[in-house]
Amino acid sequence: MNDVVKGMVAGAVATAVLSLVMVLMGTTGFEPQLELTRMLLTLLGEPASLYALGWTLHSVIGLILGGVFAHIEPRLGVDTHLKGGVLYGVITWLVVMLVVMPAVGEGYFGFGLSVFAPIVMLGLQVLYGAVLGWVYDRLQPAHNPFTKHHPA
Repeated sequence: MNDVVKGMVAGAVATAVLSLVMVLMGTTGFEPQLELTRMLLTLLGEPASLYALGWTLHSVIGLILGGVFAHIEPRLGVDTHLKGGVLYGVITWLVVMLVVMPAVGEGYFGFGLSVFAPIVMLGLQVLYGAVLGWVYDRLQPAHNPFTKHHPA
C-alpha cells in the first residue's frame, strides 16, 4: 500500500472519530449551530434536508485530506507523524476559518455562529489531525522523513 493510500486510510479513521465527536456534540446540544455537515450543504447551495449528502461529503473530504496529508507531511518540518498531524489540523482549521466560514456566511473565524466557534473548530481539527498522524504512523509509511540516514 503506498503512502497516499495509507494517508486515506488514516483519514477515514480520523474522520470516523471526528464524526463520533460531532454526533455526541449534537446530541448534548453543545454548540448546536456548529454543524459541519449543514455548512457543507450551504456551501453547495443544497437544502439542509439532504443531511445524508452532508455526511457523505464530510466523509469524502476526510479521505481526501488524509491523502493530501501523506503528500505534504514530509514538508511540514516536524519530527513525528503525530506532530505533523496536529500541525496539519491547525492548517486545515485556518483554511476553514478564512475560506469556508466566510463562504457560508458566518464571517471570518465563524464569529457569526458564536464566539466559541473558532475554539471548538480548532479542537475538532486538532483532534482530526492528531488521530490522522497517529494512525498514519501505525501504518508505517514508506517515506519516513524522521529517520536519520547515515552513510555506511
